[in-house]
Amino acid sequence: MKQLSLVNNQKLTPKTMKNHFIKDMQSGDKLSNELLAVKSVRKGKTADGRDYVDLGLADKSGEIAGKIWADSLPHCDTVVEGDVVSICATVDEYRDKQQLKITFLQKTDSFDIADFLPTTSCDIGELWKTIDSTVSKIENKSLRALVEHFFADESFAEKFKRAPGAERVHHAYLGGLMEHTAQMVNSAEATLRDFPDMDKDLLLTGVLLHDIGKMDELAATHVIYRTLDGNLIGHVSIGAMTIDKAIDKIKKFPEKLRAKLLNMILGHHGRLEFGSPILPMTREAIALHYIDNLSAKANQADIAVRENQNGQQAFTDKIFTLDTKLYLE
Repeated sequence: MKQLSLVNNQKLTPKTMKNHFIKDMQSGDKLSNELLAVKSVRKGKTADGRDYVDLGLADKSGEIAGKIWADSLPHCDTVVEGDVVSICATVDEYRDKQQLKITFLQKTDSFDIADFLPTTSCDIGELWKTIDSTVSKIENKSLRALVEHFFADESFAEKFKRAPGAERVHHAYLGGLMEHTAQMVNSAEATLRDFPDMDKDLLLTGVLLHDIGKMDELAATHVIYRTLDGNLIGHVSIGAMTIDKAIDKIKKFPEKLRAKLLNMILGHHGRLEFGSPILPMTREAIALHYIDNLSAKANQADIAVRENQNGQQAFTDKIFTLDTKLYLE
């Protein structure tokens, strides 16, 4: 068994149960032997040259910053992103945000993974019914063969059901990708009722497949993080390459249809500066971009309001991805 460090001449006993979730922490709380996952690590120096470490810490309820000052560094293990740690700390406030002042930290492998991975609140079975029924609505033989290539594959389907929708911005929890996709299906069907001349099969195929690259961009252990391919290639390009390879296996897949679908996948972020290597250039690609954006932005707003409902403030802090703050009353 791993050697335990000492705090005030007492051993810090490893455990598997959390006492405090981040959402319940209050300024002044004293944390002892509390389990958190490390999401980021940054080393720095004060103006007088003393070392410190800034940590991004998380559990399934949220994230919080942690600070280790020079005096406490000898009592803290060196950690990297993805470690689970047991800490002693005080909950302080810095610039109106809670922050942990950490006096002791050690890595641990004794924890319950369910404490660290948030999961969709939606019914997984109902979400899958939405996805599966959408596949059955696609009438174009080439597009139907393409979506079935993915969703009829059991290993793909299971990975899709579990995959997070993002690392941190929107739908950033297990099942988030399927929740996001099902929401987009609902919006796409409403759009098609108002714009009946759009290609139904092409739009629905784009919705189902637009983010499958995230299944290789992201990984989830006890934190959600970007893989090597996620960092170096990104889900937009990964998705396009994956779909293009699948199309090669389908006999007589129309080249014009291939180009239109790949434009949707590559252009679904809508702008070059937002990660799309090409702009959306068809009615269906434009619709996909805005349907995607609606689901992402509404999810961010919904989470921000729910997470701040128990506070005293009338507004959230500014949410930079929404470029605004939100009224809470």
